[in-house]
Amino acid sequence: MGSALSGGRRDGRRLAEEREELRAKVAALEEELREARSAAAARAEAWEAERRERGEETGWLKEAAPSRGGGDEAAAEEEARREEVVGKWKLLYLAIKTELDELIQRTRQERSFIGAEQGPIEQLQREVKAKEDAMGTLRSRVEAMEREASRRDREIDILKQSLRILSNGKKSRVGKNQIHQGLVCRR
Repeated sequence: MGSALSGGRRDGRRLAEEREELRAKVAALEEELREARSAAAARAEAWEAERRERGEETGWLKEAAPSRGGGDEAAAEEEARREEVVGKWKLLYLAIKTELDELIQRTRQERSFIGAEQGPIEQLQREVKAKEDAMGTLRSRVEAMEREASRRDREIDILKQSLRILSNGKKSRVGKNQIHQGLVCRR
């Protein structure tokens, strides 16, 4: 019985350790998600600063282009450069978005995994509780049986003593009768 109890405690400790591991993983993933969001925010700020800078440059070039001869060529070059920058920023935005989406998806999967693990953990805890209750019931039954056996042993001892007393009494009466009959016969 002691080994069954210690086995239940070991299972409980193992479950608690697994729960703590899973909580640590969730905390690490949440930290990773915060860092990724922070990095994305920093990139977005950098992108916004770059966009403002490019907007200022574009405004300056638009003002300068008519005063120069061949403004159409300069405008076309600037337009091409601006489209190239916008394309790079779009690619950067898509990369960041994809990275964040993957991180969010991984975090959701980890949380759903942890949620799925909680079900079996709770089930195991219920099983441990049921087994502990059953063990308590069995212990009380064993104690009752031991008390009953002890009571029977006492009764048997009392009966044995009574039997000895009765048999000693008969032997002594038989002996007295024989002595008394022997005395009577001799006379």
